[in-house]
Amino acid sequence: MKILQVSHRVPFPLNEGGTIGIYNYTRGFSEAGHEVTLITLNGTKHRIDKKAALNELSKYAKVHLFDINTNLNPISAFLNLFTTKSYNASRFYSEKFKKLLKNILLADSFDIIQVEGTFVAMYCDVVRQNSKAPIILRQHNVEYQIWQRLATNEKKSLKQWYLTLLAKRLKAFEKEILNKFDALVPVTIDDGILFKNLGCTKPIFVSPAGIDTAYWQPSINANPFHVFHLGSLEWMPNVEAVLWFIKEVWPLILAIDKRFKLFIAGKNMPDFLRKMQIENVIMAGEVDDAYDFVKDKAITVVPLLSGSGIRLKILEAMAASKLVISTSVGAQGIDYINGKHLLIADKPEEFVNYFMAISSNSEIFNSVRQNGVELIRSKYANQAVIQNLLDFYADIKLK
Repeated sequence: MKILQVSHRVPFPLNEGGTIGIYNYTRGFSEAGHEVTLITLNGTKHRIDKKAALNELSKYAKVHLFDINTNLNPISAFLNLFTTKSYNASRFYSEKFKKLLKNILLADSFDIIQVEGTFVAMYCDVVRQNSKAPIILRQHNVEYQIWQRLATNEKKSLKQWYLTLLAKRLKAFEKEILNKFDALVPVTIDDGILFKNLGCTKPIFVSPAGIDTAYWQPSINANPFHVFHLGSLEWMPNVEAVLWFIKEVWPLILAIDKRFKLFIAGKNMPDFLRKMQIENVIMAGEVDDAYDFVKDKAITVVPLLSGSGIRLKILEAMAASKLVISTSVGAQGIDYINGKHLLIADKPEEFVNYFMAISSNSEIFNSVRQNGVELIRSKYANQAVIQNLLDFYADIKLK
């Protein structure tokens, strides 16, 4: 098949879950023998090396990058208050990008068009007008749910009011776009149910994030007392999670055993976080290679309080045989059994209990690590994930 991917972000470098998720599909489609064209917005805030991105992505697709300023603008945000539109979505709209997309569609024909998420969904109309191919909306998250949870976790204030407004408008926007597509591809069953409850009447096919199991191999000789959190730190739910963990949980863990060390890494770490000086906490910032960063550490914590979709960093950690200790929100969408594949802790004392057990016996959860590896290999290996989606696309194309 000839597949067109329309993305709101350049899927390279591979330094956060969102880009990795898109990249794995581009690469997976290509390696399965299909011809891929990728047209993508290049938001200025991500500051990518365009030459390096083109060199990598061109191995798997014909690539069109379009520069756009998606940065938050206080004046635009203020003026948006006097409209009913979603400010989150409107930042990704460009007439010039719309024209580029139209020209690509007129110059070539495609069998499937995969639109990568809410923030490029507004381009569905121009795609429909210029192509007869089925148009698929691949939803990485339920975007309004992220902002709804952020608002819920915020104390009553002007900020909470504004977050609630953003969530409300995003929900209306997501509800409006769902049935413009021929099918919906969420990454989790839970997200699929939410979209169905929003009024989606089109076919829904769940396709999780795929993991490159050749790269994410089980690591050996990891330090049982080295703990890490890895995730983009320009994403508000990750910052919220890190701040909660180092304030509410980490002091209790050190009170048990000061052999534990916490390493925090991620793209675009805020200066205020980087400058924090906390006992046995290393603010590593952005790392060049995720696997090199995690391979000598035994435990990852994912203390998310907000968020949606599926956490690729959990799947990668499991593939590398790390012990995952996550909140329920962090682990949502993963087909796990608590205590078998990973450990769930929603309260500080629940985290503490796990670390107390590890302090007494560092090998106590070895079976959980091994079960996590087996779960990834059986359900989340990228080749299998891609082939299942391609089979669905073949059926859609025939109808």
